[in-house]
Amino acid sequence: MGKFSPTKLRGECEEIANPSTAYGRRRRNWTDAHGFVPPGQVVDASCDNRHCITLQHAYLRPRVEQPGTYRKIANRVHKLKIGQHFDVRGVGTDERSRSRFRSGLYAAARLDKVSVRGQADGSVRVTKIGEWSSLRG
Repeated sequence: MGKFSPTKLRGECEEIANPSTAYGRRRRNWTDAHGFVPPGQVVDASCDNRHCITLQHAYLRPRVEQPGTYRKIANRVHKLKIGQHFDVRGVGTDERSRSRFRSGLYAAARLDKVSVRGQADGSVRVTKIGEWSSLRG
């Protein structure tokens, strides 16, 4: 049987060390208390603490998908100088939404090296950190 991840109290939050484990635990706690999570919804923490698994802080919000906008965001990145950045709102605070956004943007911004950092308000900061050189001659 697998190990059970320990939790610790910090203020009103019960925290777990790994954010992706916290996401799964928050979802399981919600399911145990309220039933299934509807399609297209995620269980997030109202305290904006990615490590929080407290049921009283859990709420449902729509999963933010932006499939048609990756190309537009990649074009915006391409126009930036190295080191410049901009924020994209509404990506989500859970690791799954941010990871999905990051993957989509990386695929669309093929020629640019990009850094994607999550912000506490659910937005992400997209920074151009370089350009890939063409190896074809």
